[in-house]
Amino acid sequence: MSLIKIKQIDGLQAALDLINTSIESGSLKSAYTQEDHGFSAGVVIAYVGSRWVLADSSTANKLGRLIIESIVDADNFIAVQVGTINVSAWPKLDQLVPGDFYVVDNSGNGTLEDYVNTGDPGFAYSNPVLQALTETVGHVLPWRPSQSPTDLIQPEEFTQTSFSAVTSGNYSSTGLTLTYTPFQDSTVQVFLNGIALDESYNDRNGDVYFSRDGGATAVPASDLDAGDTLYWNGTLAGYELAGTDQFEVVYDKSNLDD
Repeated sequence: MSLIKIKQIDGLQAALDLINTSIESGSLKSAYTQEDHGFSAGVVIAYVGSRWVLADSSTANKLGRLIIESIVDADNFIAVQVGTINVSAWPKLDQLVPGDFYVVDNSGNGTLEDYVNTGDPGFAYSNPVLQALTETVGHVLPWRPSQSPTDLIQPEEFTQTSFSAVTSGNYSSTGLTLTYTPFQDSTVQVFLNGIALDESYNDRNGDVYFSRDGGATAVPASDLDAGDTLYWNGTLAGYELAGTDQFEVVYDKSNLDD
């Protein structure tokens, strides 16, 4: 009876051992080598060019594919493609919420964010990669990423009406503050009792100007924000305001503003 000789293939046993370990653990995982990878257990990674990098949901080329289960050393790590994964302390989250789904966040750190609905969290790309089974164990299943729905932002005209505070001299607060930030530096028009005023934006030499430091300096038109206060120059204008004088401030705001 002849003997059958089986040739030993370099690395075969190690590969078989890894497959057996994966089957026993309930997940498909692989060992990876990358010099000075800098990763930690629980982060999501993407493959860009010829290297693994931390996943980032703000850009299409860094969407997550694997979750790192353990670090072997500075140049080697184990990552799960699909199946269960156990991480004692998840980066950023610490613990998972059993039953919740998790997506890659947009920090660029490969960390996860709890998924609420299609608009929350509102990242550029929805990149779901994990469902929590316990506080430390999750099931990796990289669903197909998708672009998150975003509302179309458009300007809409807004008129803000307010009676003035009583003023005395230049640089007097009218008591009116902007309710919204003007949309993309839109023009702001100020009317007093229906008459257009001369606004100043780079100095305090007009009838009115906006300020956010108690009237000491004028805010440029391109820097106006919600909460900026309108100031009156009574001496320059030639008269003071009483509580019965009414301002109208007309500007564009975002249609998404509350």
